[in-house]
Parts: sequence; C-alpha cells; structure tokens
Amino acid sequence: MLLNSIFLSLVLAARGLAAPVADEAGNTLERRITHHGTATYYEQNNAPGSCGTVHKDSDYIAALSTYWQGTSYPPAYCGRQIRITNTGGGQSNNGVGKQITVTVADTCPGCTENHLDLSHGAFQALTGGNLDPPGTFNIDWNFLAQ
Repeated sequence: MLLNSIFLSLVLAARGLAAPVADEAGNTLERRITHHGTATYYEQNNAPGSCGTVHKDSDYIAALSTYWQGTSYPPAYCGRQIRITNTGGGQSNNGVGKQITVTVADTCPGCTENHLDLSHGAFQALTGGNLDPPGTFNIDWNFLAQ
C-alpha cells in the first residue's frame, strides 16, 4: 500500500511538472528550447508568403529558415507563434530586452537555422522603431504552445 501511495504521488508530481506555463501576457508556453539567433527584415511587396497569405509590412510576422519549414507545401510551421527577445547587437539598437510575439507566415531560404527574417513592423517593435541596427541584431526565440 505504501508503494502504491508513493507511486501515485510521483505520477501526480510529474503531471504537475508537465503542466503548461503562462508568460506575463498570459500566453501559454511549451516546455521549450530557447534558440539563439539573429533577426533581419524583409518587405512583403503585397505578395503571399510561402504560407499563402498576403500581409502588410506592419504585421508582426516572421519567415523561418528551410531548416524549420522544410521544402514541401505547405511549410511545416505556418501559423505557429514565436516569442522573440532582442538580446542586443547592431548600431542604434534601442530595444534590448524588448519582447514581441510574431506569427510564422513565410520561409527564408537564405536564412541559417536560427535566423528569423521579420516584417518591418516586428523588426521595428524589437529595435525601438529603427530599421537600422544596421539591419540585423541578436535574438533569443522560442515557439509558443499551439
């Protein structure tokens, strides 16, 4: 009986550890890996991204590398949300520590594994309004729970 009680306690404790966690804004976070990479920006030009939707430059969207998206259609991570934190670098980067959430809407074939190509709106939100630190800075990022 004691072993059953201990086993049940361990199972319940493990379930508590696997419970979703929420950030300050109430977004549910998966148990996650933080990716360290760089951010750049690109123009939408009224063209649909690889996920098939047209977005404005002011929308908070990101293009992931083919490491994540793959090469088939539809790309693997379309519609997933990502939390990004500006960790510095670049010139005139007034946004160190800023965080935003973006939606994956495109693929960046020229990006390395943890490089995110952002819309103007997302890039400017992370850099304090600038498009010039000069066009790239360091980030930490992770996928939000689905």
